[in-house]
Amino acid sequence: MDSTIAMDTPARESAEPLTLSTRKRGRPLEMSADEVLRLIRDKQSAGTLFRVHREQPALYARARRLFGTWARALQLAGLDHAQAMAEARRRSLETRRRTRNEPRDRA
Repeated sequence: MDSTIAMDTPARESAEPLTLSTRKRGRPLEMSADEVLRLIRDKQSAGTLFRVHREQPALYARARRLFGTWARALQLAGLDHAQAMAEARRRSLETRRRTRNEPRDRA
């Protein structure tokens, strides 16, 4: 199969064929795959990867769109999804316990 497409439209000024790219048609990427993985690593090192789906839904959605699942995105970023989930659960339980044990103000 030829990797070029000839454009015979009058709007095209040059006669050079258009080269096919490896990217699918549609809207241009907002973030490249490398940039998404870098942001995931940065969030992990800063300790802010917890609740990224709520605090940065664009990053979460882009990672899922590019890599299929959030777990796959973490794996490609060099992180362990199971460990990240265990850490998230631990923090969640800590927060619940702390909130439950705080004295309530009676108004």
